Amino acid sequence: MDYIIQKKIDNVLDHIKDPQSGMTIAQLGLVGKIRYVEKTQKLIVFLNRLGKGKTCCAALSLVSLANFEKAIKDGLEVEFQKFSIEFTDF
Repeated sequence: MDYIIQKKIDNVLDHIKDPQSGMTIAQLGLVGKIRYVEKTQKLIVFLNRLGKGKTCCAALSLVSLANFEKAIKDGLEVEFQKFSIEFTDF
């Protein structure tokens, strides 16, 4: 993946915070990876719904996950305006 594209994605994930813990999406480990498909103008976000932490992410409710997905989508749409954003499990 291009360095500039990676920086844009990292920037989005580093700025979205969980209001309860204050941790960012990147710190929570909710995003396993993001596939950048330039040809079809699509970003595929692979979610790790349990996160990488043992306790912090296992207790997240479905409502919180939906809020995180919306925040991730909104952030990526700002950086990649012509791309569609798709979510799947990691």
